[in-house]
Amino acid sequence: MDADTFRHAMAQLAAPLTVLTCYAPDGGLIGLTVNAVCSVSARPPLVAVCLNRTNYSHDFVVSAERVCLHVLEPGQQELAFRFAKPIDRFAGQNVRHGAVPELTDVRLRIICAPDGVRDGGDHTILLGRVVEVTSPEEGDAGGLVWHRRAPHPLSW
Repeated sequence: MDADTFRHAMAQLAAPLTVLTCYAPDGGLIGLTVNAVCSVSARPPLVAVCLNRTNYSHDFVVSAERVCLHVLEPGQQELAFRFAKPIDRFAGQNVRHGAVPELTDVRLRIICAPDGVRDGGDHTILLGRVVEVTSPEEGDAGGLVWHRRAPHPLSW
């Protein structure tokens, strides 16, 4: 199977758009857009995140003590694009500093403690044990997915 055919096929699968954040060892802020995220288990609560090994943030993320997944909503497409560019991704963002940097303008945030890594070819599969969830108390604004190489809002 050639890589282009595989990528074309995978572009047909909708995937959640998330922004992952963590601290670098020196305390610097690390953030990147991730669309390969899924739940793994409810007992214990586990998620899987796939990270491209060539991404600048890869080594920081796999060695972090905590990571935060920010589940994007309709209208947050620019945030997804911002955290995919080689710019100061946190400039102008509202960030709560705690065990992990949290983008407070994203309503659904999932904080995880890394719980192992697996080889995933040109990616690393990071298993995260969910330790905290911040979820909106009112209403569900829907989701934002990556499908056919573009963001698409899901609303109900």
